Amino acid sequence: MAKATAYGASVKSWHWYSRDHALAAALLCRRCAELEHNPDPPGEQDRAQGLTWSQAQAAEHRTYVMGAVLTAFAFLEASVNELLASAAEDSLEAGGGRGGLTGAERAALVGLQQAWGDRGPSLLERAQLVLHLLRRAPFGRGEAPFQPADVLRRLRNALVHYRPEWRAVGAGRGEDRIAKDLASLSLEPHPFATEGHPFFPDRCLGYGLASWAWKTSLAFTDDFFTRVGIEPVYHDLRPRLMTGPTD
Repeated sequence: MAKATAYGASVKSWHWYSRDHALAAALLCRRCAELEHNPDPPGEQDRAQGLTWSQAQAAEHRTYVMGAVLTAFAFLEASVNELLASAAEDSLEAGGGRGGLTGAERAALVGLQQAWGDRGPSLLERAQLVLHLLRRAPFGRGEAPFQPADVLRRLRNALVHYRPEWRAVGAGRGEDRIAKDLASLSLEPHPFATEGHPFFPDRCLGYGLASWAWKTSLAFTDDFFTRVGIEPVYHDLRPRLMTGPTD
Protein backbone atom coordinates (compact mmCIF):
# COMPACT_ATOMS: atom_id res chain seq x y z
CA MET A 1 0.00 0.00 0.00
CA ALA A 2 1.33 3.46 -0.91
CA LYS A 3 0.35 7.06 -0.22
CA ALA A 4 1.64 10.39 -1.52
CA THR A 5 1.83 13.73 0.25
CA ALA A 6 -0.10 16.59 -1.33
CA TYR A 7 2.65 19.22 -1.37
CA GLY A 8 5.73 17.07 -1.67
CA ALA A 9 7.23 14.63 -4.08
CA SER A 10 7.57 11.85 -1.53
CA VAL A 11 5.64 8.60 -1.71
CA LYS A 12 5.39 6.38 1.35
CA SER A 13 4.65 2.67 1.36
CA TRP A 14 3.20 0.40 4.04
CA HIS A 15 3.89 -3.32 4.06
CA TRP A 16 2.29 -6.02 6.21
CA TYR A 17 5.23 -8.29 7.00
CA SER A 18 2.96 -10.66 8.93
CA ARG A 19 1.64 -11.87 5.58
CA ASP A 20 5.15 -12.71 4.37
CA HIS A 21 5.96 -14.53 7.60
CA ALA A 22 2.73 -16.52 7.40
CA LEU A 23 3.41 -17.71 3.85
CA ALA A 24 7.04 -18.47 4.67
CA ALA A 25 6.27 -20.52 7.78
CA ALA A 26 3.67 -22.66 6.02
CA LEU A 27 5.92 -23.18 2.99
CA LEU A 28 8.89 -24.22 5.12
CA CYS A 29 6.69 -26.74 6.92
CA ARG A 30 5.61 -28.26 3.61
CA ARG A 31 9.19 -28.45 2.35
CA CYS A 32 10.19 -30.19 5.55
CA ALA A 33 7.38 -32.73 5.14
CA GLU A 34 8.39 -33.42 1.55
CA LEU A 35 11.95 -34.29 2.58
CA GLU A 36 10.78 -36.56 5.38
CA HIS A 37 8.40 -38.43 3.06
CA ASN A 38 10.94 -38.80 0.25
CA PRO A 39 14.47 -38.83 1.71
CA ASP A 40 17.42 -39.42 -0.59
CA PRO A 41 19.50 -42.56 -0.02
CA PRO A 42 22.87 -42.04 1.66
CA GLY A 43 25.83 -41.31 -0.58
CA GLU A 44 29.12 -43.16 -0.55
CA GLN A 45 30.63 -40.83 2.04
CA ASP A 46 27.52 -41.07 4.18
CA ARG A 47 27.63 -44.88 4.18
CA ALA A 48 31.34 -44.80 5.01
CA GLN A 49 30.42 -42.93 8.20
CA GLY A 50 27.73 -45.46 9.06
CA LEU A 51 24.86 -43.11 8.19
CA THR A 52 21.58 -44.29 6.73
CA TRP A 53 20.66 -40.88 5.32
CA SER A 54 22.16 -38.09 3.24
CA GLN A 55 24.08 -35.51 5.26
CA ALA A 56 23.38 -32.85 2.65
CA GLN A 57 19.65 -33.50 2.81
CA ALA A 58 19.72 -33.63 6.60
CA ALA A 59 21.26 -30.14 6.64
CA GLU A 60 18.58 -28.90 4.24
CA HIS A 61 15.89 -30.49 6.41
CA ARG A 62 17.13 -28.77 9.56
CA THR A 63 17.23 -25.45 7.72
CA TYR A 64 13.53 -25.80 6.90
CA VAL A 65 12.59 -26.75 10.46
CA MET A 66 14.52 -23.95 12.13
CA GLY A 67 13.25 -21.47 9.55
CA ALA A 68 9.66 -22.56 10.15
CA VAL A 69 9.95 -22.16 13.94
CA LEU A 70 11.63 -18.75 13.76
CA THR A 71 9.29 -17.46 11.07
CA ALA A 72 6.22 -18.72 12.94
CA PHE A 73 7.17 -16.61 15.94
CA ALA A 74 8.06 -13.67 13.69
CA PHE A 75 4.51 -13.84 12.30
CA LEU A 76 3.04 -13.64 15.78
CA GLU A 77 5.26 -10.70 16.71
CA ALA A 78 4.62 -8.83 13.47
CA SER A 79 0.85 -9.28 13.84
CA VAL A 80 0.73 -7.69 17.30
CA ASN A 81 3.12 -4.89 16.35
CA GLU A 82 1.22 -4.13 13.14
CA LEU A 83 -2.00 -3.74 15.09
CA LEU A 84 -0.38 -1.08 17.25
CA ALA A 85 1.49 0.65 14.43
CA SER A 86 -1.52 0.86 12.13
CA ALA A 87 -3.78 2.48 14.74
CA ALA A 88 -2.69 5.99 13.76
CA GLU A 89 -3.55 5.50 10.08
CA ASP A 90 -7.06 6.21 8.79
CA SER A 91 -6.54 4.31 5.53
CA LEU A 92 -5.30 1.02 7.00
CA GLU A 93 -6.96 -2.19 8.15
CA ALA A 94 -6.19 -3.93 11.49
CA GLY A 95 -5.80 -1.10 14.01
CA GLY A 96 -6.37 1.63 11.44
CA GLY A 97 -9.49 3.47 10.38
CA ARG A 98 -10.65 0.55 8.21
CA GLY A 99 -10.17 -2.03 10.96
CA GLY A 100 -13.36 -1.65 12.97
CA LEU A 101 -12.02 -0.12 16.19
CA THR A 102 -13.54 3.05 17.55
CA GLY A 103 -11.66 6.34 17.44
CA ALA A 104 -11.11 6.18 21.20
CA GLU A 105 -9.74 2.65 20.98
CA ARG A 106 -7.36 3.61 18.20
CA ALA A 107 -6.17 6.62 20.16
CA ALA A 108 -5.54 4.38 23.17
CA LEU A 109 -3.39 2.05 21.05
CA VAL A 110 -1.44 5.00 19.65
CA GLY A 111 -0.78 6.24 23.18
CA LEU A 112 0.32 2.80 24.28
CA GLN A 113 2.74 2.51 21.37
CA GLN A 114 4.19 5.94 22.12
CA ALA A 115 4.61 5.08 25.79
CA TRP A 116 6.50 1.89 24.98
CA GLY A 117 8.68 3.36 22.25
CA ASP A 118 11.32 0.86 21.12
CA ARG A 119 11.11 -1.10 24.35
CA GLY A 120 8.02 -2.24 26.17
CA PRO A 121 7.11 -5.62 27.66
CA SER A 122 7.64 -9.01 26.05
CA LEU A 123 5.42 -9.93 23.12
CA LEU A 124 2.81 -12.06 24.89
CA GLU A 125 2.56 -9.54 27.72
CA ARG A 126 2.13 -6.83 25.08
CA ALA A 127 -0.83 -8.73 23.64
CA GLN A 128 -2.34 -9.11 27.11
CA LEU A 129 -1.97 -5.40 27.83
CA VAL A 130 -3.64 -4.51 24.52
CA LEU A 131 -6.62 -6.66 25.47
CA HIS A 132 -6.82 -5.08 28.93
CA LEU A 133 -6.57 -1.57 27.44
CA LEU A 134 -9.37 -2.27 24.97
CA ARG A 135 -11.46 -3.89 27.71
CA ARG A 136 -11.41 -7.26 25.98
CA ALA A 137 -11.17 -10.65 27.67
CA PRO A 138 -7.48 -11.47 28.32
CA PHE A 139 -5.91 -14.87 27.67
CA GLY A 140 -5.82 -17.49 30.39
CA ARG A 141 -2.11 -17.88 31.06
CA GLY A 142 -2.13 -21.57 31.88
CA GLU A 143 -4.27 -22.68 28.95
CA ALA A 144 -4.32 -22.68 25.16
CA PRO A 145 -3.55 -20.67 23.15
CA PHE A 146 -1.43 -18.63 25.58
CA GLN A 147 0.49 -21.50 27.18
CA PRO A 148 1.58 -23.17 23.90
CA ALA A 149 2.55 -19.75 22.51
CA ASP A 150 4.73 -19.22 25.56
CA VAL A 151 6.45 -22.56 24.88
CA LEU A 152 6.98 -21.41 21.28
CA ARG A 153 8.53 -18.22 22.62
CA ARG A 154 10.98 -20.21 24.73
CA LEU A 155 11.76 -22.53 21.80
CA ARG A 156 12.47 -19.54 19.58
CA ASN A 157 14.75 -18.06 22.26
CA ALA A 158 16.54 -21.39 22.67
CA LEU A 159 17.35 -21.41 18.96
CA VAL A 160 18.24 -17.73 18.61
CA HIS A 161 20.24 -17.51 21.83
CA TYR A 162 21.61 -21.05 21.68
CA ARG A 163 24.61 -21.64 23.90
CA PRO A 164 26.91 -24.45 22.73
CA GLU A 165 27.47 -27.02 25.42
CA TRP A 166 28.15 -30.72 25.92
CA ARG A 167 24.94 -32.74 25.90
CA ALA A 168 24.55 -36.29 27.12
CA VAL A 169 24.33 -38.94 24.39
CA GLY A 170 22.13 -41.96 24.98
CA ALA A 171 20.00 -40.22 27.58
CA GLY A 172 16.29 -39.49 27.38
CA ARG A 173 14.96 -36.01 26.85
CA GLY A 174 17.49 -34.65 29.28
CA GLU A 175 17.31 -31.84 31.77
CA ASP A 176 17.01 -29.05 29.22
CA ARG A 177 14.15 -26.69 30.01
CA ILE A 178 13.07 -26.64 26.39
CA ALA A 179 13.16 -30.45 26.20
CA LYS A 180 10.78 -30.57 29.15
CA ASP A 181 8.55 -27.96 27.50
CA LEU A 182 8.31 -30.05 24.34
CA ALA A 183 7.92 -33.42 26.07
CA SER A 184 4.13 -33.30 25.97
CA LEU A 185 4.03 -32.88 22.18
CA SER A 186 4.78 -36.57 21.49
CA LEU A 187 6.84 -35.65 18.43
CA GLU A 188 7.37 -38.38 15.86
CA PRO A 189 11.04 -39.14 15.08
CA HIS A 190 12.22 -37.83 11.73
CA PRO A 191 14.36 -39.85 9.28
CA PHE A 192 17.46 -37.68 9.77
CA ALA A 193 17.68 -38.19 13.53
CA THR A 194 20.38 -40.32 15.13
CA GLU A 195 19.09 -42.64 17.82
CA GLY A 196 20.59 -41.81 21.20
CA HIS A 197 21.48 -38.22 20.35
CA PRO A 198 20.09 -35.45 22.59
CA PHE A 199 16.41 -34.70 22.13
CA PHE A 200 17.16 -30.98 21.70
CA PRO A 201 18.22 -29.95 19.20
CA ASP A 202 19.01 -33.16 17.28
CA ARG A 203 15.94 -35.37 17.45
CA CYS A 204 13.13 -32.85 17.99
CA LEU A 205 13.80 -30.66 14.97
CA GLY A 206 11.48 -32.28 12.44
CA TYR A 207 8.22 -31.69 10.62
CA GLY A 208 6.19 -32.42 13.76
CA LEU A 209 7.82 -29.54 15.61
CA ALA A 210 7.73 -27.19 12.62
CA SER A 211 4.04 -27.85 12.05
CA TRP A 212 3.26 -27.45 15.76
CA ALA A 213 5.12 -24.12 15.85
CA TRP A 214 3.19 -22.66 12.93
CA LYS A 215 -0.21 -23.93 14.09
CA THR A 216 0.49 -22.63 17.60
CA SER A 217 1.42 -19.19 16.29
CA LEU A 218 -1.61 -19.02 14.01
CA ALA A 219 -3.99 -20.18 16.75
CA PHE A 220 -2.76 -17.53 19.17
CA THR A 221 -2.90 -14.76 16.57
CA ASP A 222 -6.36 -15.79 15.36
CA ASP A 223 -7.66 -15.80 18.92
CA PHE A 224 -6.02 -12.45 19.64
CA PHE A 225 -7.71 -10.75 16.70
CA THR A 226 -11.02 -12.44 17.53
CA ARG A 227 -10.83 -10.98 21.04
CA VAL A 228 -9.92 -7.56 19.69
CA GLY A 229 -12.85 -7.85 17.28
CA ILE A 230 -11.19 -7.15 13.93
CA GLU A 231 -10.40 -9.14 10.81
CA PRO A 232 -6.68 -9.94 10.43
CA VAL A 233 -4.88 -8.76 7.31
CA TYR A 234 -3.91 -12.33 6.42
CA HIS A 235 -7.49 -13.64 6.24
CA ASP A 236 -7.37 -14.05 2.44
CA LEU A 237 -4.23 -16.19 2.64
CA ARG A 238 -5.74 -19.09 4.58
CA PRO A 239 -5.88 -21.54 1.64
CA ARG A 240 -2.10 -21.09 1.33
CA LEU A 241 -1.28 -21.49 5.02
CA MET A 242 -1.54 -25.26 5.24
CA THR A 243 1.47 -27.24 6.49
CA GLY A 244 0.53 -30.46 4.67
CA PRO A 245 -2.16 -32.21 2.64
CA THR A 246 -4.11 -33.30 5.74
CA ASP A 247 -4.61 -29.79 7.20
